[in-house]
Amino acid sequence: MSSTIQSALRNFYEQVGDKYPEEELVYETLRGRLRKEYVLSVLATFRGSLLDVGCNRGMYLLHYKGGFRCGIDLSHAVLRRVPSDCGLHLVVADAENLACLRTAQFDHVLCSEVLEHCLHPQRVFAGIFDVLRPGGTALLTTPNYRGKRPQWIAPGVLTDFGVTCECNAGYYHTAYRPAELQQMAEKTGFQVLDVGTLEKEVKYAAKVPAALLIAGRLFNRLLRSERLGRANEAFFHRFTLVIYRVMRKTRLEKLVLPFIREGVRSRILLQKPQIQ
Repeated sequence: MSSTIQSALRNFYEQVGDKYPEEELVYETLRGRLRKEYVLSVLATFRGSLLDVGCNRGMYLLHYKGGFRCGIDLSHAVLRRVPSDCGLHLVVADAENLACLRTAQFDHVLCSEVLEHCLHPQRVFAGIFDVLRPGGTALLTTPNYRGKRPQWIAPGVLTDFGVTCECNAGYYHTAYRPAELQQMAEKTGFQVLDVGTLEKEVKYAAKVPAALLIAGRLFNRLLRSERLGRANEAFFHRFTLVIYRVMRKTRLEKLVLPFIREGVRSRILLQKPQIQ
């Protein structure tokens, strides 16, 4: 990958960190809420120092009460938005190069929704392995996929917030199946404690809203209205949440979930082996 493309991607993520309110938007969707619930449930079992790779504004770190908290992010802009008095230790760094951190420094590492943005994912696993203490654990989540693996995608809604991208008319955003995460982890030397998917609920809750979303997008091709486009996306997320809540309250969810084989997100919990 040329230095020109790397520079363009770095500039892109700096803009995203400065202009895009990810934590306010993503974690109000069903996907975001389910993901947050899962990650926090795992973090609640951790005790000791925690590194969050790709920490954004430190939401997970702020919830963590088990020990020393450190976060890294490629975007200096997003780290500047973290309150200075919250007790977090923050570093501008690339997930693919954790050499700025000491070897065997952390008891736990979180890397949620970051690996899919990295051009060299094996380097991320190697860096996490290096900074973990023997016996330490790491939790990673990424999008899951079926069929053809995604790679470069258009900025989409990010352009509504003034984010531009000068790289291949889009940015790198891929996905991994659980077995692929396991393969990379084991190649690095990790022991796999748990691997699978989550957010199965999205599969049933988003079906009807997705059809309406697509219809709205097709209609908006004629109008080309940014306002209508944003309203269409907002309606999709609200309607998805309504269906999810109704299904849970009526307990119909228990009848549907057994027929859903995989969720839309992959997860893996790892452990660095103890020194023999």
